[in-house]
Amino acid sequence: METSFLNYDQIATEYNQRYPSSQNWERGQALLSVAAQLRAKTVLEVGSGTGFWLNLLHSTVPNLFGLDYSMGMLEQAKRQPAPLKLLRGSAIQLPYRDNTFDFIYCVDAIHHFGNHRQFIAEAFRILKPNGALAVIGHDPHEGTSNWYIYDYFNGVYDTDLRRYPAGRSVIKFMEAEGYQSVSVQTIEHILNVHVGEAVLRDPFLRKSATSQLALLTDEEYFSGIRRIEKVIANAAASHEKIMFSSDIQVKMHLGHKLGVANAVGLATHLPRWAVPGETTEISELFSQ
Repeated sequence: METSFLNYDQIATEYNQRYPSSQNWERGQALLSVAAQLRAKTVLEVGSGTGFWLNLLHSTVPNLFGLDYSMGMLEQAKRQPAPLKLLRGSAIQLPYRDNTFDFIYCVDAIHHFGNHRQFIAEAFRILKPNGALAVIGHDPHEGTSNWYIYDYFNGVYDTDLRRYPAGRSVIKFMEAEGYQSVSVQTIEHILNVHVGEAVLRDPFLRKSATSQLALLTDEEYFSGIRRIEKVIANAAASHEKIMFSSDIQVKMHLGHKLGVANAVGLATHLPRWAVPGETTEISELFSQ
């Protein structure tokens, strides 16, 4: 693996293949629930990518902002039906003024930010009093997830351990930066099992579908594909079934920036989930 940093401009046009329309996204329901509890009017997604999650909030939040470092991703986000206010920038130097947003979140993105604590501190700065930050994703450090990608592609798991913050670290960073009522909850349980050759049709097995695979060289990627094909062939020769599992717990770390008067009636824990634009410059919001 040549690098731990991915140029998303190279895969932006194909990235939405990871969001099949048939999927029921509990992550989206969690975002909607927090936004409703906060009565959020201004929401920022950091690492907004193609704007998929922001678009889900369009029915309930009037002012949706997206920040991403990839111009390719921002170009894709402009195609969303929701009127998104998009900006290119860094997650560890957020280009907005203090006390701007009711709700800030990132979904499956914090591992791209480099300095995890600095992002959490910057989010605190630009949150309004009684606003909240949600960090959503899986934690490879916990050892509770089982993803076949880790088994067949050399180096991917070790790279994720370097890129992802441990959940306990996210909690520690939030508390150190002044967040209150910090909580963590599993909001989605991804459970997919592919039998035999069916795994080769898994959208998440495409090289451009996840950063884990996109970071691999072509040689590393196709070596992993050949390993999968080999175990499929061996199983078929022995008249056995081979299964490829994705069993992943997606968690949300939620922290609140309380004002002088604490938010009234703001839940510290969400209810358990059933497992079920245009690039715009708004000068009064941006730091000068």
